[in-house]
Amino acid sequence: MDNTSQILERSAELFAGKRLLLVNPPADGLTGELPADWHVWTWDYSVQQGLSSRLDQQHLSFSHLCPQVDGLDAAILVMPKAIERAEYALAQMAPLLKSGCPLYLVGEKKGGVTRAEKLLAPYGSAIEKLDSARHCQLWRSIAHDQIAAFQLADWQRSIRLEFPDQAVDLISLPGVFSHGRLDEGSQLLLEEMAPLPSGKVLDFGCGAGVLATVLARRNPGARFELVDIDALALYCATQTLSQNEVQAQVYPSNGLSDVHGRFAAVVSNPPFHTGIRHDTSIAEQFFNEVTRNLLPGGELRIVANGFLKYPPLIEAHIGKCRVLRENNRFKVYSAVAPG
Repeated sequence: MDNTSQILERSAELFAGKRLLLVNPPADGLTGELPADWHVWTWDYSVQQGLSSRLDQQHLSFSHLCPQVDGLDAAILVMPKAIERAEYALAQMAPLLKSGCPLYLVGEKKGGVTRAEKLLAPYGSAIEKLDSARHCQLWRSIAHDQIAAFQLADWQRSIRLEFPDQAVDLISLPGVFSHGRLDEGSQLLLEEMAPLPSGKVLDFGCGAGVLATVLARRNPGARFELVDIDALALYCATQTLSQNEVQAQVYPSNGLSDVHGRFAAVVSNPPFHTGIRHDTSIAEQFFNEVTRNLLPGGELRIVANGFLKYPPLIEAHIGKCRVLRENNRFKVYSAVAPG
């Protein structure tokens, strides 16, 4: 089991037999090993897939919003990577608890859980660290009354992006890639005005949907499908498309797991790179698998950090790689599948 689940299991007496809300857990065996009335909220589609054989739809929610579970004895948040996503989750969890119920936060020390006191302070008192093991910490606060009800509008951000040929209203939520702004890589990709092939186009790792929105308007012969692993991103992409009156299909996928059929083009600002690590294994897997989803003559068009050694991987799996555009940080690559 994940380290965060192991530290929860170490304190099993706090949770056994209780009606619990568990938020952002790993896809491991905790809910089977520790007997409780588990209600799980995840925004990670891979976790939803991993836990769906153990929990039914009533007890497992994949959504941008927390399920409204009544009669909770406690709620547990597994620390997300983004602090702002933790704040977003806690603001929904705390109002579900009656005064005097515990609200727990567990996570890895290097993952931000050391900020637990500050994160829990708006929602409770008697904040204390209960355990520290396996490079993780478990914190608890006691919920007080008069916690304000969650309002999605307070967390949703709308910004207007101006391009030479159009304006786009972008909707985003905390923790969605490039929340509240246009990132430099996507901006560079959208500066490339070369048309996309007509037909089905896949926006892989769509985030808030800016690529598909702009490119769909520029390429009226394209029919876009947008996929992401994050439920908040999928919600934002749907809202962005609607706000800008663009028609497209939006659905979850763990990588290319739920992508079917073949496409005239695949576009992406791919989420393969973390920090400065030069591990290209995830990218190589994607380049290998995406060949099955490209029509003969179909185009892959991506933007990536310039120092990443993607061209040899792209050419090994798809075809000759061209640099369409670049700046001092990013490059836009294009490759056409043979046929």
